[in-house]
Amino acid sequence: MMGSAPVKYTLEGNGNGKILTFNFLALLGAVFFLFFALDFYIPILPFYVLDIGGGEAAVGLLMGLFTFCSVVLRPFQGRDLNRRGRKRLLLMGIALYIVGGAGLLFLPPLHLVFLLRAVQGFGWGAFLLSFNTLTLDLAPPGRSGEALGLMGIAPPFSLAVGPIMGEHLRISTAGNYPFLFFVASAAAVLALIMALLVREPVREKSGDQKGPLLSRKVFFPSLIIFFMTFNLGCILTFLPLLGEVREIEAVGYFFTVFALTAVIFRPTFGRISDRVGRSRIFLPALVVGSAALVMIALASTPLQLVVSAFVFGAGFGAAHSSVMALAADRLPVLERGVGMATFTGAFDLGIVAGSSLVGIILGWFNFTVVFFLCAAVMLMPVVIYGLKTKMQAVRRQ
Repeated sequence: MMGSAPVKYTLEGNGNGKILTFNFLALLGAVFFLFFALDFYIPILPFYVLDIGGGEAAVGLLMGLFTFCSVVLRPFQGRDLNRRGRKRLLLMGIALYIVGGAGLLFLPPLHLVFLLRAVQGFGWGAFLLSFNTLTLDLAPPGRSGEALGLMGIAPPFSLAVGPIMGEHLRISTAGNYPFLFFVASAAAVLALIMALLVREPVREKSGDQKGPLLSRKVFFPSLIIFFMTFNLGCILTFLPLLGEVREIEAVGYFFTVFALTAVIFRPTFGRISDRVGRSRIFLPALVVGSAALVMIALASTPLQLVVSAFVFGAGFGAAHSSVMALAADRLPVLERGVGMATFTGAFDLGIVAGSSLVGIILGWFNFTVVFFLCAAVMLMPVVIYGLKTKMQAVRRQ
């Protein structure tokens, strides 16, 4: 809307109470396709790096660089989100990801691969922030948990199909990297097309004042998601090694079962949390997730690993949607940009911390000890919540 005067904030979904509007479904499509473009790389990029002369260390550094670039600018992007608009940042993020992917089509040397993945990382961070904030904007009042849960279907569904398809095509084409990188780029282009269809809700502008880069209001939800994704980072990085050491040939199935279970539990428990409260969902869900990590620590057969994937998907999926809704509950409309930047930044930093610190711990302990420690980390928010509640009760007295 043009004009200098602030306009009243109106949302497409708020007027009739519907979540599954055209806007929401277009955004859901964009999220799925760009996550697919990311997950498709999982079984491809490491092999490309090795084939052009890089080692395992280069593979790890490439993942770390991508995550670092996705996080480093996010606080600034979050602060400016109200002035520049959600959709503008969404399109910019997808466009940067496409540019980086297009460069891979020319089969660049290793140093250029790092540069291109850095570009994609910057785009990915902008994309994560903007689509999560837009999801909240499109949610009817009192149904943010359900909306976040439904939007949360796309990432795990992509994880369930992207790596499997990438692995199949890599083997069937005998490592035809130009074709494989083209598939990923095509998915990113489809994400851009879907994003162009999204109409950003009219919102009140915040002016040109520069506020804080991080939000204190979402500190506790951000702390919870950090501990959660610490364990996710550990699983993503080291579960394949655990499977190899224990000769369990079900690691691929673990990720598929985990993803599909999360697809079911995220929207279901997001909706329930709108009705019964966030803590009544995420506290028991974290306990379930901790139990799953104990199961992984003790797993010695494919069936045990697959069952642990279901349990972890249930706990993680239920906790994720309710914790993210808890963060949204604490944010006024004009603070959603900074708040979501803080929350999603904690999400990514947890993955980095889990993958890096656990690697160090494995130098002294075996996988059983490591995953028992991860189970304890998963329970940290429960302990903190209990102590916080007890201190508040004492103060009231």
